[in-house]
Amino acid sequence: MSMKNGEIIRRIQKTGLRATPQRIQLLRLLSETKCHPSAEMLMKMAKKEGYSMSIGTVYNALESFEEKGLIRRVHDTNEIMRYDANTDFHIHIIDEDSHEIKDVFDGELERIIKKRLADKLPMGYNMDHLDISLYN
Repeated sequence: MSMKNGEIIRRIQKTGLRATPQRIQLLRLLSETKCHPSAEMLMKMAKKEGYSMSIGTVYNALESFEEKGLIRRVHDTNEIMRYDANTDFHIHIIDEDSHEIKDVFDGELERIIKKRLADKLPMGYNMDHLDISLYN
């Protein structure tokens, strides 16, 4: 999913964060990849495109993005933090040998799970989001 910088800037600013060049670049990279990169992978991807930033800057941006709901954190089989800019409901299938993470989208399954959980959750508990990871 290719996003223009203007759209990336609006998404960042809408959360109350400053749209720094580093944040714009990182969110664009995350939005355009399906590989669920780690912070180190993102830093290398940015460097390959001519943007040099420290690993601390990358981690700080990712933490801010996650706090504001722009991205989700995914754990691979090595417990390495990986990141996903697609915050819509989907299932992650994680290959334990290759550590590859694939997405599966199923709106019907989402409706079924949310309905079932709504009947089971304690009174006053609201579901913010639902994450499902399958390990192969």
